[in-house]
Amino acid sequence: MKTRAGLFAAAMLLFTATGARTQTAEPAELVTRAIRAYDDLDFGTAVGFISRALDFQGPDTLTTPRRLDALSYLGAAELYRNRRVAAMAAFGRIVRRDPRYQVDELIFPPEVTSVFALVRRDTKVVQVVAPEVARIPSGAGRYAPNLFASSYHEISASITRSDGQPIRLIYGGLIGDSLEVVWDGLDSAGTPVPSGQYVLTVQSRDRTGVVARVARVPLEIVATSLDTLPHPAPPAESLFLPERTGSGPGVRALLAGVVGGAGVVLLSSSFAPDADLSSGRLVVGGAMTIGGLIGFLNQRRGRPIPSNVARNDAVRRAWAVQRDSVVGDNLRRRATVDLEIRAGTPTAVDLLQQ
Repeated sequence: MKTRAGLFAAAMLLFTATGARTQTAEPAELVTRAIRAYDDLDFGTAVGFISRALDFQGPDTLTTPRRLDALSYLGAAELYRNRRVAAMAAFGRIVRRDPRYQVDELIFPPEVTSVFALVRRDTKVVQVVAPEVARIPSGAGRYAPNLFASSYHEISASITRSDGQPIRLIYGGLIGDSLEVVWDGLDSAGTPVPSGQYVLTVQSRDRTGVVARVARVPLEIVATSLDTLPHPAPPAESLFLPERTGSGPGVRALLAGVVGGAGVVLLSSSFAPDADLSSGRLVVGGAMTIGGLIGFLNQRRGRPIPSNVARNDAVRRAWAVQRDSVVGDNLRRRATVDLEIRAGTPTAVDLLQQ
């Protein structure tokens, strides 16, 4: 009797220890045990281990590749337990997590891979892979996220504000295996977007055209305008040559006219002091004075110097061309905005699963 009691106590102790080890096993170890149970055709035990490994929360949680592999074993085990709906649900979790995932045909037989392929075909999802950081000139740059689809279906990709306000549709149409969508940083009006929080939104539609899934990637955009160039200073006066001769000839003509006219009158009076000044002498003297005045007026600015005028015009034209070039360049700089785009963590919502 004592022997039986001792054996029972030892068995219970062994069972408790085994159970404790199972409870405290890390997710990776649970998956290893599940695969071993699957290979032994113990599908119920495999499902139990995998379910516990997938539900584990903490720093030792499964990595994404290991999680997807575990789900593939879960789907296969459920299928062999004649739980097709549960198997398809496990495969659906794989496709929504990674549309490019394929179950290993060297491990799983056709009856498993065919069901997975059916689920992949009917699950319309897109995975968005966006550059973490990109810098583009608005209007001329290419911000080019890659989209990877589970199967052939219709999608739309757009840029919206964080509050959902539409900015621009950048693609609408069908996607096969993958697709690169391109955005140049402009809104629907052709204007560079200002700094702010935006979202790259990709909608997947099912065969009836209903939106089945929405993938979102938050974008933080910092817009920076290019600095304008200073206008060139006008040419210095020292660069210009005199365009006319001096005023010396005009002064000489004036002096000659005044002196000549006065001489006619005065000399006649000197030689004939008792004689009356005749109107003829006055006319001649006045004419000479007026002629000198006209010569002064005509010559006071000097005569044009054609070669100097041409050279000065060339200097002015060169400055005007340089000024106009800077003005045009500044207009282009004000219209061109450099965008720094930082992508956040992608998220997705399955609308038809809610």
